[in-house]
Amino acid sequence: MNVARVLLLSPHFDDVPLSLGQSLTDGHLRGHDVTVVVVFSRTNWTQWFHPALDTPRILAASAWRRGEEAVAGRRFRYRVRTLGLPEWMLRTGRSDLEGLLDPSVDVTSDPTVEVVLDAVGRWVAASDAVAVCAAVGHHVDHQVVREVGARLAGRADVDVAFYEDRPYAAIVPPDDLTATGDRLAVRLARPVDRVAVSGPVTPELHRRLRRTYPSQIDELFTTAMAADATAGAVERVWVPAQGHGFWPVASVDR
Repeated sequence: MNVARVLLLSPHFDDVPLSLGQSLTDGHLRGHDVTVVVVFSRTNWTQWFHPALDTPRILAASAWRRGEEAVAGRRFRYRVRTLGLPEWMLRTGRSDLEGLLDPSVDVTSDPTVEVVLDAVGRWVAASDAVAVCAAVGHHVDHQVVREVGARLAGRADVDVAFYEDRPYAAIVPPDDLTATGDRLAVRLARPVDRVAVSGPVTPELHRRLRRTYPSQIDELFTTAMAADATAGAVERVWVPAQGHGFWPVASVDR
């Protein structure tokens, strides 16, 4: 097997293992040289206290979650890089879910997109393939990272895929996942295929995730894990037409 250099953009500290943990363990990403870049790594979100703007909590939460991600890197065999950008709640001073999960936000005009593109340029140039989140669930930070991926997909030298965001992908209606592909196809001006990059997610993966991210795995996450287990869910990515060959091409459903 040829070892590819794969860059995975993660909006927050936990998004890649939650969304691609099975693929990293024994699926399409296993055995490759994987780097995860955590975009919004300045955070104060844990399940033990609610977001607040005071600096001590930001520093404590960011340090704790950076430690969790270091453990994840060892367990899932990837290197971790962070950009240090503040997450949406810290950028805006807001904590309402309506704003956080707003599908109508126009991120194409968000200057953060260009900041991220500039910051990851050297890693993109050194990679054979890139994956970003598809923003299932509409989290604003995820939408920003999806837009970064859309702009990278417009380049002829980058092989880009969009992974389904968990826990959201496990709990949204099926029509929302179909709409994800439709939205990407419109944005990229070309067809996209939804393809599997793992076998069914396993109880062992869920146990590993719970041990790795104690600050995050609350009822929402455990509900999503139970739904995945019941459905025999697999991890999937959306792949634009005319890719370069790293990502699977066999269509699971369109």
